[in-house]
Amino acid sequence: MEKIAKIDPKVVDYLSQVPKQWSRHKFEPQVVCDHNTTNFVESFNACTKPFRDMPVYTLMEEAGSWCMKKIGSRFGKAIEMGPNQLTEYAAGVLEERSQQSRFCSVTADVGGEYEVKEGAVKYPIRLDARTCGCGVWQISGIPCRHGLRVIYHQRLEATDFVSHYFKGQAYKLTYSEHMHPMPDPTQWPSFDLPIILPPPMKRALGRPPKLRKRASIFFNFSFLCATFVVSHWKWLLNASPAPLEVVT
Repeated sequence: MEKIAKIDPKVVDYLSQVPKQWSRHKFEPQVVCDHNTTNFVESFNACTKPFRDMPVYTLMEEAGSWCMKKIGSRFGKAIEMGPNQLTEYAAGVLEERSQQSRFCSVTADVGGEYEVKEGAVKYPIRLDARTCGCGVWQISGIPCRHGLRVIYHQRLEATDFVSHYFKGQAYKLTYSEHMHPMPDPTQWPSFDLPIILPPPMKRALGRPPKLRKRASIFFNFSFLCATFVVSHWKWLLNASPAPLEVVT
């Protein structure tokens, strides 16, 4: 925040009013997500780019077909998952944090409380509440490296402390509902409704562009040196199927 204040103090005032939109420690733990971006919207826009210039109905049809393929492939993957099996994302995060937990040490206390030391910093942990002083476990729903150090110290299974949102049962419920295919417009029932025509075409201001395109052999040699111009014209004369008459 100090670096931002040096650039524009007004930005600091604004961020102080909306901490839930950018500060992870203000995220709701019930959401079980530590990432708040618009990546989903950007990914969807990238997938719809090939048919973005189509008419509205065609655009919606293509977007629906794309969603059907995605949901179908994810549903096929969900069928093969067990109810307590971790998703690919959760398994990757758990493996990475497990490697980081090797640099932590544990001190056990009574009542299910522990103290984990990483470097010169200490973090209080409660296994029953699934909380850690760093706050990562509560927000992400996946044990942090400090919590994993305690779990491994107690010889427990780490997957038992991962939120059920990242397991096969929730994954199956996510993709259980799918998009139903739509019939072609030729199969729709007919209704006595007025036909909506497109708006009339209006001629744009200015001179319309020429339809004729210059051939690729015509270049602007004004910016080239004389040696290149002469050699290029010699190449054109030798490559032509018929002799050309050069007018000087």
